[in-house]
Amino acid sequence: MKTLKRTVKLEGDFLNEWKYRVLKEVEEHQRKFVNEMIGVILSEGLQTTRKKLHERFYSDYKEKYPFLPSRVIEGAYVVAGRIVKSFRERKKRGLTRKDKPEYKRVVITIPNMVNWRFNKVSVNVLTHKGWVEIPLKFTKQFTRYVYEGWRVSQELKLRLVGRKILVWLTFEKEVEVESKEGNYISIDVNENNVTVAVFEGFKLKELRRYETGLGRVVVNYSLRREEITKGHSTKDELIKKKLRKLRERERKIDVLRKTVKRITELARSLSAKVVVGEFSSRSKDKMESNKNDKLRHRIHQWSVVKFVEMLKTQPIDVAEVSESYTSSINPFNDEKLKKRKQTVERVIKVFNPYLMTGSAHEGGGVKVLKVNARYLESGEVLLERDSIAPLNLVRKVDGRVLVFPSTSPNELRVTLYDPLRGVPVVELEVIKEGKLRHG
Repeated sequence: MKTLKRTVKLEGDFLNEWKYRVLKEVEEHQRKFVNEMIGVILSEGLQTTRKKLHERFYSDYKEKYPFLPSRVIEGAYVVAGRIVKSFRERKKRGLTRKDKPEYKRVVITIPNMVNWRFNKVSVNVLTHKGWVEIPLKFTKQFTRYVYEGWRVSQELKLRLVGRKILVWLTFEKEVEVESKEGNYISIDVNENNVTVAVFEGFKLKELRRYETGLGRVVVNYSLRREEITKGHSTKDELIKKKLRKLRERERKIDVLRKTVKRITELARSLSAKVVVGEFSSRSKDKMESNKNDKLRHRIHQWSVVKFVEMLKTQPIDVAEVSESYTSSINPFNDEKLKKRKQTVERVIKVFNPYLMTGSAHEGGGVKVLKVNARYLESGEVLLERDSIAPLNLVRKVDGRVLVFPSTSPNELRVTLYDPLRGVPVVELEVIKEGKLRHG
């Protein structure tokens, strides 16, 4: 069994004067408490576990503020603990400038349902002035979670924005995750594509390459920002407005979400275990060091960590393994691949009816794809580089010699997919002669 969690952001109805004043007082109390607790935790070197923080703060604050509900105090030390934990981790990596963090953008956190209730149409919160009801505005996403077997978790978050209020509800659901022995989907995340190796019964079934194009998105948006800010200050209101209209993050998240959806559907249909390379923020920092500004920016914007996080929230079995040497070992014979790289780039014109609509379809238009294929050579073998890592990742998990369907290891076919539509676009075939062909 696996517990899935989904957080929904909702907007509450316009608050009347009394509700606004009461919640504003709770907000100010939490701001004060959290900042005080952050200073105490850092000065006394306290652990950030919930038990230790409760022992240190609850009795003192309950004695000073007996009129406040207990969960307001509890929510304050929970938030303070999270902030300090994050601050300590960033300080170890040299990413902090101040001696201690400051809690400015207050989110009222109530970590237990003893002091709040949910009745599917509104949220009721216990305050020092009694219960405050916050009617909720429905969305399709919210309706789906409420009426499709999801339950509300313990924690509630609220934030005042003028006389409006934003509500964060977290829904949970238990799902059964099955994985058949020998069925694997291994994934290698690259700058512009996600390469997937599909194994069934310990045999390689197919290789897929989802062309995300995220690297090109990062570069294009970087150039666009330079063009907007050239000769102007970023504090200028007009420049700020133009920069806000850029939607780089939304575009990247959309592509990642759809790619994750395709992989999840494939894994569930095969009852396969998903294997992905272990990649942390610290690994990204190491990659960024000693790089020029443009390359450092591209690495910093790389969405591999977010991609793995999104995979983990799906109803599939996900395993992370080290990526060490997965791109430098020949998966067919365990020999070291040559360091010399050959880079071949082709522009492939493919007519695919699934991708064409309207007049372009009727007129026999084509979908033009630009595919970068990087080769690694080892003796008589020529392998497409992005396909090597997922093959070696599975071997690390299972530990046995995997069976490949082809008896000729000098060729490796990869099917290109469009993650936005989930349909195959073209098949690449890499052979010793160095040609890039499509089917």
